[in-house]
Amino acid sequence: MSESVLLLLLAYVALAALVAAALIASSFHTLIRLFIVVFATVLYFISYQAWQSVQGWPAWIEVPERFLLHASVVDEPDKTTGSPGTITIWATDLSSGEPAHDPRAYKLEYSKALHADLEEALRNMRNGIIQLGRRAAVTKKPGQPLDFTRMGEQRERIEIYSLPDPALPEK
Repeated sequence: MSESVLLLLLAYVALAALVAAALIASSFHTLIRLFIVVFATVLYFISYQAWQSVQGWPAWIEVPERFLLHASVVDEPDKTTGSPGTITIWATDLSSGEPAHDPRAYKLEYSKALHADLEEALRNMRNGIIQLGRRAAVTKKPGQPLDFTRMGEQRERIEIYSLPDPALPEK
């Protein structure tokens, strides 16, 4: 257990003790007291989930328009457990044009194409080639009918490519 989670837990215990002391000394109706206890308990779980995204846990948020890839972990789908599989990438946002900040962990749905691209990118990174990425819209091929069974499917894909060689000036 990390230090920050332990401190957060101690803060929750202290808050629970304060709420309990206030409720014992108050003359509120029993239903109001029960509501306050349930509400405080629900807030614990909500704030813990929000705290995870602040702490650097992988977040289910949109990947930046352009990014520098640092690493990835692929959890393939498992039919025995029913796991749909996930892909976690660590990337630095390059979309703003400003100096890069710390990398962030992004969690994505599993896709075979992205899995293959990331395997090749990791191989290139081991050889010292910097890997960049970008979001690209998925285009429908001409003559391909619309597939209404996949209406909620993500319409963007992630492309991973090597940093191009710098153009040197002529001598």
